[in-house]
Amino acid sequence: MAVDEATKKQDALELYQIDDKAVVPFFKSHLEELKKYLQEHKDEDLSLLVKLKQFIRTYRLPFNMQRYMEVQRTYIQQSLQNQMQDRQVAVSHWIQEHACRHRNRMIQLQCLYLEKIKDKLIPEVQSMLEKRIEKLQGIHAEDPAEKDSQSE
Repeated sequence: MAVDEATKKQDALELYQIDDKAVVPFFKSHLEELKKYLQEHKDEDLSLLVKLKQFIRTYRLPFNMQRYMEVQRTYIQQSLQNQMQDRQVAVSHWIQEHACRHRNRMIQLQCLYLEKIKDKLIPEVQSMLEKRIEKLQGIHAEDPAEKDSQSE
């Protein structure tokens, strides 16, 4: 799918809305889901970056929900600026009409942002995953029930 120049410029301008300090903590707070997702897709011959993008698209979670909601509120205010309807009705209507598109747009921007920070992000995510695997292996090695079942 070709992307026109206006869309590319808009993407570049909107990337500032992504809280870069929230990216690694996002993956850290969703490490179990990420680990499970990567395990389910381990046979796919894709880079970790591509799998991270797919993870974001699958789970559809903003890196920073508070910032996401603030940006969405700003979009709502801008969209309703010229309307004289009851505020609650107008907000409800905006959400019905535009919330899905807004979320899709933010998810796409997050994926674009991953591309921008991949050189820093990929090693950090790999390290987190490796530490989590080592921790889980250590827990299983110390579990007496696990040792009993292995000796049988």
